[in-house]
Amino acid sequence: MIRASVILCLCFPLIAAAQPVVPGFDRFPRDTPAQQIAAGEVLINELNCVACHTVDAQNAHRFQAHAGPTLFNTHNPASAGWLRHWLLDPQKLKPGTTMPDLLHGLDKDAKNEAVEALRHYLMTISPATGPEAAMIGNGAEGKKLYQTLGCAQCHSPDGKDNGRDISLGQLSSKYSHANLVKFLRDPLHSRPAGRMPRTPMSEQEAAHLAVYLRGRVKPLDLHGLNRGPLALKQQREGAKLFSRLNCANCHDTPKLKVQRAVAISLDDLGLKGGCLAPKPSARAPHFHLSAAQRTAITAALQAKPKPWTARDRAHHRMRQLNCTACHTREALGGPDATRDKLFLTTGNDLGDEGRLPPLLTGVGAKLTESALRQVLRGDAAIRPYMSTRMPDFGEAHAKFLAPQLATADARANVKPTPRDGNENKVGRNRYGRELVGTKGLNCITCHQLGGHKSLGIQALDLASAPGRLRPEWFRDYLINPAAFRPGTRMPSFWPGGKAVSPIFGRNTERQIDSLWVYLNELDQTRLPEGLEKKGGFELRPTDRPIVFRTFMEGAGTHAIAIGFPAGVHAAFDSETVGWTTLWRGKFLDAESTWDDRFTPLAEPLGTNVIKLASGPAVSAALKDNAPWPKDGLDFRGYRLAKTGSPTLLYRHGKTEITDTLAPKNKGLQRVMTFGPGQEILWVRLATAKEFLTRERGVWMADEGFTIITPTARVRRIGDSAELIAPVRLRANGKTVLEMELQW
Repeated sequence: MIRASVILCLCFPLIAAAQPVVPGFDRFPRDTPAQQIAAGEVLINELNCVACHTVDAQNAHRFQAHAGPTLFNTHNPASAGWLRHWLLDPQKLKPGTTMPDLLHGLDKDAKNEAVEALRHYLMTISPATGPEAAMIGNGAEGKKLYQTLGCAQCHSPDGKDNGRDISLGQLSSKYSHANLVKFLRDPLHSRPAGRMPRTPMSEQEAAHLAVYLRGRVKPLDLHGLNRGPLALKQQREGAKLFSRLNCANCHDTPKLKVQRAVAISLDDLGLKGGCLAPKPSARAPHFHLSAAQRTAITAALQAKPKPWTARDRAHHRMRQLNCTACHTREALGGPDATRDKLFLTTGNDLGDEGRLPPLLTGVGAKLTESALRQVLRGDAAIRPYMSTRMPDFGEAHAKFLAPQLATADARANVKPTPRDGNENKVGRNRYGRELVGTKGLNCITCHQLGGHKSLGIQALDLASAPGRLRPEWFRDYLINPAAFRPGTRMPSFWPGGKAVSPIFGRNTERQIDSLWVYLNELDQTRLPEGLEKKGGFELRPTDRPIVFRTFMEGAGTHAIAIGFPAGVHAAFDSETVGWTTLWRGKFLDAESTWDDRFTPLAEPLGTNVIKLASGPAVSAALKDNAPWPKDGLDFRGYRLAKTGSPTLLYRHGKTEITDTLAPKNKGLQRVMTFGPGQEILWVRLATAKEFLTRERGVWMADEGFTIITPTARVRRIGDSAELIAPVRLRANGKTVLEMELQW
């Protein structure tokens, strides 16, 4: 079915010709017509039939092309000797490969000539691979890593090609040690389709693996390249052959941009000839398909297309990526039981939960879409005790699967839990802290918390929950953990929905929501009893800013205090929507906030405290002598930059406003950005008895407080003065107001 490519895959030994190994076909039942069709759809995609054959719109969701390995780059070079063996017989060099034999119709001599021409040409587009420094590895360590990181769940456990597992091929003849280290650390660089994902590993671990993988088989008999006129002739012939065989339909190369050659539509294919024949004609690629594979492909081609649900799309992609080699999910099944012993853990007291990859049943209802994308990219591992590592399948697969799984697993009639700053409508931080601690539900006996080790077994860190889990799943899981993960040692403290603990009046919903509130606010609250070291509640911003929601003198009960490592700090009143306080030195003492979130109000710990005006930061047109309004802004929360610095978000009418402070020189730089509009807004920068100026744009107030901004002006109201700045909105585009605050 594919008139394609001339190369690649991770490679190894010499066995009799075998059928293509496609886990999405081999590991699933084919007992019913529907199962046969699904298996055939997987084969058509994995053999990349659509790289050559067109497909109509009705079948476009079923049959799609994917990128073959890139020819060539520094992560995926090829030696001339390896190329000869590969082109002569892909299945012999790499049993189970999906690369077809494109030259099977030639007699021995003609095939040798074609192979020589092709490899001479291909070596002209392969980068030079001279000696390159790389870490030294240890083969014994590499074998352990191969069996425990997850490699042996897709490839054979003993590393020997068997025609049943995905073959490794003759790596020692294809890659140098340095090239293989680079490839193992980033397979997606040369294999963008993601069938060989990127397993997170250090350079040293990759070096250990490379030594093991390259030392498993005897080297091939290699053949050098010709030189002079004969080599030039073979290169020219090889270039023509590369084009005639349509290799570029599957393979990209940085040095060539070749137009894809389109063959007959899949809908018009004969179902017994061409690639589907037991012995294909000379013009057709030979995949060495088994009878079962030909039957499944035929069933898929004959099937009447029907729309796919999100579940169909998710499961089809998961079969392609072989997710069930490690995970279990509903009808998709799970890992090979004979390889169960290869799932190991460093947390031996955690049992199976510490060594087996988590269930994927209902994972779209468990994790947020952003968390799903992170997981599929191999980021944010939360089970460091698990030896098998979650690989990175690439952005395209992550972007596709996350919303499909979320839709497929969505649960109807689920009551949402408030979040994004509204958690305290249902729960209370103080009760959540009590429940987590030793006098509550004692969660910290098993679970780590914010990097602090638990009192017993070191189960996953609860601090990761708010960033990953959907709050509704969190609540339902706590009520009945065994329903979500059969066999778990996690008990229910709300059996049948009834609370065991008397905290919060035995109110199940409010207890669980209080836990959620506490975990959401963990970065600005105290540790639970049992983990907390007594005394010392001062918040000290060191490596990154601290954003602390509290009840604060001057900023009220909706205060957002921001402490910067530079030693300058500020407080924002999110109820009236404006900055209220600036100070230097120490930041805040959190004891009063953590002990009782209502009294007493926190005060700045530092010195040089500057009191700004209370009330909204922005107003519409001002009338002479009219007092500054007390409302008019709608607070929209804040977002954090990667550095931890917050940007406050609020709105005046339909105009979106962002407000950011950052340390600069002797104080802070404030940057305000206004969305489109047609009016003039006013920003109140400060109030004082009097503002003095000695140069344009520099205003000095009481206590040595200076504001630098070119457009400001003074407005007197009774006995006080207001420093205000106009902002003329643009109908299209944004308006920016910048200033420096020094004291």
